[in-house]
Amino acid sequence: MIETLSWHQKVLLKKEIKLKCLSFQQLGYSSVNETELMNYLVAYRWKKKQPKSIKDCRRDISTIKPNEFFDYQQLVAQTSSLQLKDWHDLEDLF
Repeated sequence: MIETLSWHQKVLLKKEIKLKCLSFQQLGYSSVNETELMNYLVAYRWKKKQPKSIKDCRRDISTIKPNEFFDYQQLVAQTSSLQLKDWHDLEDLF
């Protein structure tokens, strides 16, 4: 999914993605990583309407709230073909 962004765009957005992940971790969401956040942006948040510039992308990344990201994660989990026994990292839920 990340492949829809050019390597140049990925490089320019890396700092904001990293900062947002750190922000989530400071709020207690330790399982959020840069790849998942980038997948959320490309596959969901920017799927129909991608920001016009890198500056707009950065601004949009800075406004992501944890509940928006986890709503997406919940959709992914509900539509995934994995069975419950296939989920290996459930300890963050408890």
